[in-house]
Amino acid sequence: MRKLALFSLFALFLFSCGNSPKNQEQTTTAAPEVEAVVYSVDDLYKNATDVVDKEVVVKGTVMHVCQHGGQRCFLMGSNEEINIRIEAGEKIGAFSQEQMGSELEIVGVLKEVKTEADAHNPGEHEADSEAEENAEVAQAHKIIAESQDKAEIVYFIEGVKVKEL
Repeated sequence: MRKLALFSLFALFLFSCGNSPKNQEQTTTAAPEVEAVVYSVDDLYKNATDVVDKEVVVKGTVMHVCQHGGQRCFLMGSNEEINIRIEAGEKIGAFSQEQMGSELEIVGVLKEVKTEADAHNPGEHEADSEAEENAEVAQAHKIIAESQDKAEIVYFIEGVKVKEL
């Protein structure tokens, strides 16, 4: 009986040691979690060319919320001259007027607009019924696009998630 107990204990020891390397392999192959860099508005502009079309996290004070549905807000940097437009998008929904002056942390994709025409009207097109007006607008956009190298680059963020601080 004593030999059976000793043999069982020895077998248990062997099986438990045999499982350890597998557990160690699983833990060493797991990727470490990387914490996202939270940019101030000023720092975001300094690094903008490196993070265009990538997901970023930006923190700032809300200086303006569009009154027509709250689809946009502007976060202020170190002064009112340095700000970035945030598009609410489907995931955020809308910003509220109550958020004016509050500190927000926005997760979103930084987008670049290269022409003045696109900056004023990103992705929106007029209805076909206004063909004459559209022709004039299209001509104006063409002229602006031709001088694109001289135009200021505008950045905005397509928001994915918002956190009030």
